[in-house]
Amino acid sequence: ETNLKPREALEVTVNIQDDLEKLSKFDAEIECEPPNNNFLRFEGTLKWNRQIYSLKNDNFLLRGTRLRNTEWAFGIVCYAGPDTKLMQNSNTPKFKRTKIDNWLNKIILGVNYFILS
Repeated sequence: ETNLKPREALEVTVNIQDDLEKLSKFDAEIECEPPNNNFLRFEGTLKWNRQIYSLKNDNFLLRGTRLRNTEWAFGIVCYAGPDTKLMQNSNTPKFKRTKIDNWLNKIILGVNYFILS
């Protein structure tokens, strides 16, 4: 448990806790930065009750995050599919060819050239 990163709710949303009625009446608007591949930074704003609250990395859970030392958490999906930070960081693997593959390709091209000439 040495790699635990503390995450916390905004002070204004703490009073919702596990009250589903309060949660269903929570009518906030969230604006997030455009999707990017930087795991260390998240910026956004929560607009609620004519107030604007800043959202930072401490309020943000990445895809695949495992919660520990807590029983539950409410959240909202900001990025999905190829826009997630995890997917933005994944590179498509380069197709690797063996020496035999390259050698056979040259032979096939040579045979085709010989047949067509």
